[in-house]
Amino acid sequence: MKNLLKIAILCFTLLLATTVKAQVYYDEKTDEEYKITPQTNKSLVNAFLKEQSAIAIEFNPNTSPDFPFRLKNKKGNWVLFHSGYESLFMEKESKKYSFQFPTSVMEQRGFTLANRKGKTYLINLYNEEVETKMGFDEVEISSKKDTIFTYDIDYNEDKRIVDSINKIAVRVGDKWGLIELSDHDFFYLSHDFLYDSIKEVPPATRFNGGQLEMMENIRKKYNVDLLEALDENGYYFKGRNKKTKLFGIYVGEGQASESIPQKYDNIIHHENTGTYEVWKNNKVGYYNSNFILVFEPSFDDFKYVHLDYTYGCALKTNGTWRLYDTFEPKKLIEGSAATVDGLIDLWLDR
Repeated sequence: MKNLLKIAILCFTLLLATTVKAQVYYDEKTDEEYKITPQTNKSLVNAFLKEQSAIAIEFNPNTSPDFPFRLKNKKGNWVLFHSGYESLFMEKESKKYSFQFPTSVMEQRGFTLANRKGKTYLINLYNEEVETKMGFDEVEISSKKDTIFTYDIDYNEDKRIVDSINKIAVRVGDKWGLIELSDHDFFYLSHDFLYDSIKEVPPATRFNGGQLEMMENIRKKYNVDLLEALDENGYYFKGRNKKTKLFGIYVGEGQASESIPQKYDNIIHHENTGTYEVWKNNKVGYYNSNFILVFEPSFDDFKYVHLDYTYGCALKTNGTWRLYDTFEPKKLIEGSAATVDGLIDLWLDR
């Protein structure tokens, strides 16, 4: 219901911007109203600036239903003028922040940027809030083309090519991270500041807001820097402790729990059976899908093996391989082999 109300408010705002009088200046001498555009007489524009207690005007280079121009206030900050409200937008905040024009695609997603004391901040246009929890040294926003398909009552297809946000890369110091805008119009840091360039920053996860918030909570609660999603919906993560550089596994929907403790040099997830291969001091063991430790990391090598209708875990000790069940410490076959292929032959000949 909250999202429907937000959409309704947005649609009403857009309707106002296109139906009511846009930005105007009323001249008491002539009893006339003048629309402020790049073509408006300079003397009228100056009178409008005086009325708004502003010292400069800049017109929006983008096609914008809401923000046709911005004004520079006496503090030297730029403040957006909202055509629907016919007034300055977030005027109180503009005493501290200097607002940038949103691009068309940014305005569609309800955000823009503002600057303060050398830092750049994200602005939620829907909630009219500055995301003050983090300022960035640099923000680079890239867009991409998406294809939208719609159908009328007779199932006739209409295809449109639209712009959409591809990546919001952010820099603090000399490291880059990634911000994602959730479906609830909030910003989340989905990839921490670990990357030397924009090109190295991973693509957006596209997870819902609850899972993006969970990622932030995992980093805070468990002191994790690197988070790697193990499924396409963001319920399972491998996380690395910022200080020890050891990995654990975190699972949840909205709220996460530490399902495998962060004490391993590496963890490899095998999706088909939910097996977790864990390495410590060049030794390997594994957990089952219930996050129960099947074998401590005491083996020399590990291979996840497809066995016609099932899977197994091959473990190597002193040059010899043995085949075990993925869920419990039980041998699938008696005997051993010098190679994994030899184990598979033993399985087929059992």
